[in-house]
Amino acid sequence: MGQRACKPEVGKPAGVALPDVRAMLASAVARHKAGDAAAGGLYRAVLSIEPSHGDVLHLLGVTALQVGAAETAGNWLRRALAVDGTQAYYRNSFGEALRALGQPDEAQKQYRLALALRPAYPEALANLLRQPQPGDNAPALLERFCRLRLAGAGELLAVADSRLLAGRLADANLAYRAAVALEPMTVQAYVNLGATASRKTDHAQAATAYRRALRLSPDHPGAWNNLASAVWELNDGPGATGFCRRSMALKPDHPDPYANLGYIQRSQAQNGDDFAEAATLCRRALRLNPSHVSALNNLGIVNLDLGRLDEAERLFRRTLEAEPKHPDARFNLSLALLKAGRLKEGWDFYEARWETGQLPVVNAQLRAWRGEPLNGATILLHAEQGHGDTLHFVRYAPLVAAQGGRVVLAVQPALKRLVAGMPGVAAVYALTEAFPAPDFHCPLLSLPRLLGTELDTIPSGIPYLHPPAAAVGKWLGQPLPGAGLRVGLVWSGDPRPSLLRANLTDRRRSMTLRDLAPLAEVPNLRFVSLQMGGPAAQLADPPAGMDIHDPMGAVTDFADTAALVLRLDLVITVDTSVAHLVGALGKPVWVLSRYDGCWRWLQDRDDTPWYPTMRLFRQTVSGDWTTVGRRVADALHKLVG
Repeated sequence: MGQRACKPEVGKPAGVALPDVRAMLASAVARHKAGDAAAGGLYRAVLSIEPSHGDVLHLLGVTALQVGAAETAGNWLRRALAVDGTQAYYRNSFGEALRALGQPDEAQKQYRLALALRPAYPEALANLLRQPQPGDNAPALLERFCRLRLAGAGELLAVADSRLLAGRLADANLAYRAAVALEPMTVQAYVNLGATASRKTDHAQAATAYRRALRLSPDHPGAWNNLASAVWELNDGPGATGFCRRSMALKPDHPDPYANLGYIQRSQAQNGDDFAEAATLCRRALRLNPSHVSALNNLGIVNLDLGRLDEAERLFRRTLEAEPKHPDARFNLSLALLKAGRLKEGWDFYEARWETGQLPVVNAQLRAWRGEPLNGATILLHAEQGHGDTLHFVRYAPLVAAQGGRVVLAVQPALKRLVAGMPGVAAVYALTEAFPAPDFHCPLLSLPRLLGTELDTIPSGIPYLHPPAAAVGKWLGQPLPGAGLRVGLVWSGDPRPSLLRANLTDRRRSMTLRDLAPLAEVPNLRFVSLQMGGPAAQLADPPAGMDIHDPMGAVTDFADTAALVLRLDLVITVDTSVAHLVGALGKPVWVLSRYDGCWRWLQDRDDTPWYPTMRLFRQTVSGDWTTVGRRVADALHKLVG
């Protein structure tokens, strides 16, 4: 400890034995290490002999810290530093006292001073790295810390945990890896390494880490539950279900796997029984922990799917009471509000979509438009989700231009030619193309909020899209069925099997061509397929009596599809991009909507303020397309007389 040699005390008669300070200090330190409270008295006894003994002042500060007396500790440590400000461990301990006193910035200064005095000081490095904001050089400090073999796995884990809590995922990943390299049998390090990888959306790495933890500890319920989440993200629904159930079996009173499986079951739900099972699992989690955030949020989603908007809203708000910044709950609340027609509040919460990790990150160097006057500035309006979303919200481009902006669009390549002719649009780029830096940018689905859209102010003027003349000319020359009502058909969306969430939603929104068999009974109809992708193969075996013309081999983009639609009398489609295309063209369109219908179609309506020519045919029983097909056939009978 760098103790000093004792000096004879002034004023003592020659030959009188002086107390052995070195022995007293050694005894005090031994008692301190053994947890003996008497150590403090011995330190004070030494201090009465040598009032400026820096090590003793430091150790008195340490003992005070250990019993929670941070202010007393700070006083002792200031005195120690006054004796010798070059001792790194004095600085480190003083930093700990300041941290305990709620002075993190001052604490950080002391940790840095300690490291300046002793760069290879693991305790000071650990303390600095546990700070929420350890500074710009945190990665370099962490690498130095991990290289120090003086740091044990426990210290590395503590630092890694603090970096994970601070959202510094790369730092946490490095520290966890260093911990398992030092002690490969550390189960919790692998579990936390998996959690870090999951936060980074590296679900394959997460699954590997959880499996490593389970090899070391096969009965670790948390690792099984976390593995379920990881493999779910890797499109393994059956595996995720089995791992959740394994976690439940190991620890039946733990709510996490019930909440997790509730979410998985809801996402895979194809009928009412599936939704009911999902709700039961979430309620089981809430019986175990009434404030379980994931269970509250997941049960809210189930209620949203079932159209119980008031209950869904209540559950999402309860989630936010427990965790006010929960991004998924904020986003889900937006869907409930929008579906209920409460657009103003709904748009505000809809901005949480950027926090959910489900959308690509917008270039942070672009300046976001907040609704301020544009005065001729160039504003980039860009697609952010699917083709249908772009077709739906590109209607706002002329409104932004009317506010004085030079509007540039960035859209999916298949939409570029179609939207190029929109009024007020100066230029159109494909998302895959480079474009000049604008003065402002705005995602398309943020425009309703910025422009204050309510139900009675939805810009519903149609048509707002027009196919280019070249496409119109091309399709005027294409043969189509003759006399009768020309009806376009789309029975399936894009399955996107590599994207689990999108694929599961598509399973609910899509039907088969055979579900439309009742339409074949309606006279004087001429069917035209508008179906793209794999589901078009069903045309090889159509329902009896249904002759379908398929021109889609000549379609290259949405401009072609739009020109083709202009030659039809009606389009009947599931809820996919074609529905928005036909509505934007001002042509009649009947949309066959799944039971858990999209928020934009509101609740319990067969029309929509977004598209005056649209009519909705909703499932009344989840998964039942047969009844929907019959209702559409009945409506067609009335239409043709």
